[in-house]
Amino acid sequence: MTGKHRKNRGAAKAAALVLAGLLAACNSAGTNKVENTLDVANSGQSGGAPAIDEIQDPRAFCPQTVLRAGTETYDIYPEGVKKGDEGASSQLKFRATISEVARECNSAGTFLNIRVGVRGRFLSGPSGEPGSFTMPLRVAVTQGENVLYSQLHQIPAEILPGKLNGTFSFVDNNVSIPKPESKNVVVYVGYDEGPYDTP
Repeated sequence: MTGKHRKNRGAAKAAALVLAGLLAACNSAGTNKVENTLDVANSGQSGGAPAIDEIQDPRAFCPQTVLRAGTETYDIYPEGVKKGDEGASSQLKFRATISEVARECNSAGTFLNIRVGVRGRFLSGPSGEPGSFTMPLRVAVTQGENVLYSQLHQIPAEILPGKLNGTFSFVDNNVSIPKPESKNVVVYVGYDEGPYDTP
């Protein structure tokens, strides 16, 4: 195994451990009166270990996390081939799918910090070829019509020779918004194929 593969595998394991904690907190949050426990299409959680200077109130509002319909799957085709082209399905190189989304909220002064965890899998297309690619994953937070946070993450993926699929875990630790005064904030997660109006 090369140093690059060891580094990538180590980073993936670390992300998986963090995400596992988020999902565990989500599953134990039923008594905290947050919106939803985890499901594929519409998920939420509250819980986890806040930093020393943070105070977590389980009764406080923690925005709902939504996986937008139509953004849970990302397909990659050979150059010059588009999804709607005739016979495109038989030329599909890779497909990635988001299977789970979770979030954790902690208060810090006048701000609400949100950690968003995503888990999914990817597989090779009909040709079954190995290779590497990136998945354009966007995390966005809206309050009504206002966008409070939007970040596109390029998540690396690789199918090794002799393998047909793989899994990934990712956690966005950078979401920080003013504490909502009403329950009109939503966290959206999904693949964003562009064009991109925001980074």
